[in-house]
Amino acid sequence: MTTIALTWWWTWWHIYPLVSIHNFLKEDKNLKFVWIWEYNSLEEEEAIKNRIPFEDISAWKIRRYFDLRNLYEPLKNISWIIQWIEYIKKHNIDIIFSKGWYVSLPLCIAWKIMWKQIYVHESDIVPWVSNSIIWKLATKIFYTFPNKYIDWKKHIYIWQILNPELIDYLDDVELVENENLNVMVIAWSQWSTRIFESLLKILPDLSDIKFHVILWEKNMHFRNDFKVFPNVIAHDFITQKRLWKIYKTIDISITRWWATTLWELNNFWIHSIIIPLPESANNHQVENAKYFHEKFWSDVIYESNNMQLEIFRLLQKYKRLRKVWLNLDNFFEPLKKLKKEMGL
Repeated sequence: MTTIALTWWWTWWHIYPLVSIHNFLKEDKNLKFVWIWEYNSLEEEEAIKNRIPFEDISAWKIRRYFDLRNLYEPLKNISWIIQWIEYIKKHNIDIIFSKGWYVSLPLCIAWKIMWKQIYVHESDIVPWVSNSIIWKLATKIFYTFPNKYIDWKKHIYIWQILNPELIDYLDDVELVENENLNVMVIAWSQWSTRIFESLLKILPDLSDIKFHVILWEKNMHFRNDFKVFPNVIAHDFITQKRLWKIYKTIDISITRWWATTLWELNNFWIHSIIIPLPESANNHQVENAKYFHEKFWSDVIYESNNMQLEIFRLLQKYKRLRKVWLNLDNFFEPLKKLKKEMGL
């Protein structure tokens, strides 16, 4: 029996590559999983839903700015590394699969000391600082976007890992052309506020377009604002098991940069209007958006360029655009390649 530990923290949509790996491999009776992060988190909630054992972790945040905590918090990692060495021995864990970020660092160091296999997946073009450290310890690193490394035995380009639940319940791949343009706004939590505010200002002039707006936790206060428009359906949140029902009908999306979301949209042949967050670390949102613009002709709107006017202009430009097919032929290829590279 091979035990695989999954670890990541920070954003909801980055959780799904870990869920995807579990869902793709869970039928293999020779594998078992444990999810590692902290209690009372989104990760714990997702682990419970998928019946994955969950364990708490402690970690030091890597801050790229002056902070007195940078002087003493790194010392805590020593005790955390010892803690995880004991955990590895106790539970006989064989493999760690990490999405990176600072919570993974003491865990990966402990794994390396114990000579265990470490696999990392990087979703973005620009890596996080902690990931750059973890890469040096990793057995192999898998990339969503093409990377600059020559060592293809360790640095492997596989595209994005997508959740099999997205198409498990897809009962019909035939498309019926929409009478009106169908647009989905999916931009994630508090960082979508400015997009929703801009959209509300132009909605009175877009009555011939149907909208699906996904609000999520930090934007529930917009629900009543959107309810006054008969052409808008506002969703609090949509699970991956239900998301395909909307993806299948959508022609265009207005979204942020999330790599998982961008690749999901691409697989359902949805044209993306990407609005990268200007405050993003290392400008990684802009770099992701540039790649999709060059590779898949996605439109990119920069907030400094009158976002409200640009959204309106593009929706008018694409008024007659309709989705003609689904791009699902290679949906499982990244997961198959990952499984092969991990020797599972």
